Amino acid sequence: MRKDVVLVTNNPCFQQLIDSSRLMFINGTSLDALSVARDAIHLGSELLTHPLYGNLRPDQQPFRSALIRNFDQQKERNLGAVAYLESISAIEEAVLLYSSYGSRILTPERLHDTVRDEYAFLDFELMRESLTSHGLLQVRNVSNFAMNLAEGGE
Repeated sequence: MRKDVVLVTNNPCFQQLIDSSRLMFINGTSLDALSVARDAIHLGSELLTHPLYGNLRPDQQPFRSALIRNFDQQKERNLGAVAYLESISAIEEAVLLYSSYGSRILTPERLHDTVRDEYAFLDFELMRESLTSHGLLQVRNVSNFAMNLAEGGE
């Protein structure tokens, strides 16, 4: 399990599932979460998941999560130039798209609790496989949590 992999997200359900040392929780909008991920990538982190996963527009999903790999020192960074440019391109495209929606971005605070929980569960499900494969989620801990979320519990 790599300790340098971090989830940047504004989805509060991940706070219950992921160790705080591997979670960068953003108390804000989906654009805020993408902007923080973009800043980390510009500082040399690698983007591990596409920021526009799920093919949902900014007015259709209030939560965004990005899995990144941090590098402690520049010499540890073994990411090639092409892969680094792909990370920059993908995150900049996502930030530009979300920025273009302005006030039409769906934000968590404008939603009823039940609807917000359903959107959080959708984001969780879309990220589950990537988080599990990078060691951030343990399958045995996730099953009960996912079932509880699906049933509308917290």
